[in-house]
Amino acid sequence: MLLCPLTAVSTFENLKRFSFFQPSGSRVGTACTTNKLALFSLCCGQRTAAVSPPGLLTDRSGTTSNEPGKSTIHTSEEMEGLLKAIQDLESSLGNAKNEAVRQHLQSACAVMRNAVEDHRGPVVDQLARLTALPEAIVSCRPPSVALSGSSAKEPSEGLSPLPPPLDGALAEEVKTWSFDIHKIAAAELPTLCFGVMMQHPAVTRVLPQLSLHRLWRFVQVVGSRYRDNPFHSFRHAVDVTLGISCLLRWLQEAQPTLLSDLQVVAALVAAMVHDTDHPGVMNNFLVATRHPLAVLYNQQSVLENHHIATAMALASRPELDWISPLPASEQAELRKVMIELVLATDPTTHMPFMKRFMEDVAAQTVTPMQAMAAMLKGADISNPTRPLSVYAVWVEGIMKEFFAQGDAERTLGLPISMNCDRESVNVNKCQVGFITFLVSPIWKGIAQLIPAQGPQLLAELETNLEHYKALAA
Repeated sequence: MLLCPLTAVSTFENLKRFSFFQPSGSRVGTACTTNKLALFSLCCGQRTAAVSPPGLLTDRSGTTSNEPGKSTIHTSEEMEGLLKAIQDLESSLGNAKNEAVRQHLQSACAVMRNAVEDHRGPVVDQLARLTALPEAIVSCRPPSVALSGSSAKEPSEGLSPLPPPLDGALAEEVKTWSFDIHKIAAAELPTLCFGVMMQHPAVTRVLPQLSLHRLWRFVQVVGSRYRDNPFHSFRHAVDVTLGISCLLRWLQEAQPTLLSDLQVVAALVAAMVHDTDHPGVMNNFLVATRHPLAVLYNQQSVLENHHIATAMALASRPELDWISPLPASEQAELRKVMIELVLATDPTTHMPFMKRFMEDVAAQTVTPMQAMAAMLKGADISNPTRPLSVYAVWVEGIMKEFFAQGDAERTLGLPISMNCDRESVNVNKCQVGFITFLVSPIWKGIAQLIPAQGPQLLAELETNLEHYKALAA
């Protein structure tokens, strides 16, 4: 099932909700429960305490981390201990009076067992492994819980402080298309991302104070759910957010009435979450390997469905639910727009989208949804429109991901995907094709929506195209 041991932790947290699992009376004893907690904590490398502060994981060096996939089980003895703990847990299920609860927990035990056993597999099995259960299973609750409490007012003294606004120099620099995201430290990315969102007056016009505080928490948690991939990382997500921030601002200058404030907020947040928990491989790899996510989403826009489903499930947590304080009609519209925008980033939808988009650009009948989708798709592949020094770093990152997928495909005896064979791919020719067939067409359309800035962006794109053509010659 390609499950990381961290999956066991998220499952185990759900198990603790049930009363028969608590140490009382004839049920599981305190010592036994503590031992199980200690064993399950090994999934995260937590060796010194049976229970650790919520949300914190400890890696092998003993430092705390919120990033999934950073921890490991160290020895076969520890893995056997985990399997024994799961077996003991299964044995205790006889105490469950409710048959539905018992079946639920049995399935949870099966997930935990797979999480441990799959960790013993070959290296190729570690590529694109799940680092947790799908977030909807963990965070989304039954209706009586989901529909109560999340929109309740919190006392102002209980709200975590918002980060300060971006300072003068940085605040202006992020509004330029030449901004270099690579110079920003990883720890500063959430603050930068939130600060860029807050530069848009639409955000404070739409979101009340409670939503803003929850949105800040949401940005931090979403950032922690991005993996440390060479390309599809939180740095890429923030870069795309900065990109769409510029495009939204320029579009509003050119067509002030096209987008509503709510649509601006939805587009900004969609950009941030659009690659949440990306495993570093493409959809075709997940489908070909019968990955759990491909099965879950019926092989349709697998990654894109996973990204937005994970983000929306996280937003259902009461402390992260920045949407529920809004009126019901605005909640529904915000979710609808975000879902449609993230699903639109599926590359297989690009050609049909482009045909209609360019027709409507020519006829000057572009809809708000089309404009937002084009800008998110364009920002997602905007690296060739940036200065070469910025663009080249992203080229190196994406090729590392492509070649890692190709190596896995070769090992598994699968056909090697386009641009993924490190033994035959010419990186420079790869970029020429990327610009010519994907980047240039959509950016020519976007340029017509933002006539004041479009020519400069297309000029940079042409310069980078000529650079890679020269290298490929």
